[in-house]
Amino acid sequence: MKLGTLLLRNAAIGLSQLEAALRNQVLYGGRLGTNLVELGYIDLELLSAYLAELSGFPIATPTLLDQASPALIEQLGADEAHRLRAIPLGYLGEGSVAVGLVEPHDPELGAIVTPYIVPELRALYYLEKLFGLPRRARFVRVGNAGDAANGEPGERRRTQPAQGMVMPPALTVEPRRKRPTTAAPLVGAMPFAISHAAASERIDAATNRDEIADTLIAYAQGRCDALVVFLIRDGNALGWRSWVAQSAAPTRPIEELSLPLGGASALQSAHDAGQPFVGTPPSAARPVEKQLWAALATGEPFAVLVVPVLVKQRAVNLVYAHLTNSAPPVQLVTELVDLATHAQASYLRLIRHARGA
Repeated sequence: MKLGTLLLRNAAIGLSQLEAALRNQVLYGGRLGTNLVELGYIDLELLSAYLAELSGFPIATPTLLDQASPALIEQLGADEAHRLRAIPLGYLGEGSVAVGLVEPHDPELGAIVTPYIVPELRALYYLEKLFGLPRRARFVRVGNAGDAANGEPGERRRTQPAQGMVMPPALTVEPRRKRPTTAAPLVGAMPFAISHAAASERIDAATNRDEIADTLIAYAQGRCDALVVFLIRDGNALGWRSWVAQSAAPTRPIEELSLPLGGASALQSAHDAGQPFVGTPPSAARPVEKQLWAALATGEPFAVLVVPVLVKQRAVNLVYAHLTNSAPPVQLVTELVDLATHAQASYLRLIRHARGA
């Protein structure tokens, strides 16, 4: 039996609530229980109880997680803990080790492991707390009244301002900058990874959200100096996938980047208008864009392109692209807008499939 079916059978949620959670799962990822908690339909304790009933394993309670064995934590290491989403709790006797797991049926687990079930949100909190593994921005939500019941003691969740950053009221637009005469553009140094037609077909046939984002990244190679696909949640643009056509590695994982959609920025303009933004950012200070460029380890580009992906007239993704030494060509703008339309149709198809499954 699936989690959604069990919750419906026991009247823990309604059908409309399940459908909303499935929709969010398609758009934002995460497990179904995670999305139900984030929407405020159930809390972590109720979710834990139902996951234990489904799996047949005991619950890794906050008390057990807080008392996790330091020796076992050190022995497992951060990389393996992150890969397995595993938190070692302690020894049970006869060589068996109790381990809190999001997926207790992982075939990699050895016979000496006794699984304890832990919800995804709680596991990510403790992976950060015990191993220093930062959560992706997608799992760091704006605080609200319901978080006290759904979060973890003490830390809860890091927050962003609900309306983003407050910008100065007076805005100026700088004149277009002259194209630099030094440093040849990187675009063109490599062939296209995928044609526009092939990218459209891949997105149309995508079976999950990751395939949509990965196709956009593949399309960028050879066409852009940088491309980032953002998730839009709680008034913020959350890094999801990125491509940078340069040797210098980004200064931080794009999944940890959260940029506010408030005040004035190219991201905010595309988001609010529901239309592509092409040109220099609207704020002379460029505070939001500079955070992005710093994270990507790129210099300030000549101009930027931001294309929204809309689902029912609401932006769920922003696709940001730039070329270092020139404005985005018309063909790039046209093709990215077309791919965003294909992504919209694919999202709607995936949502219908999730609701009908």
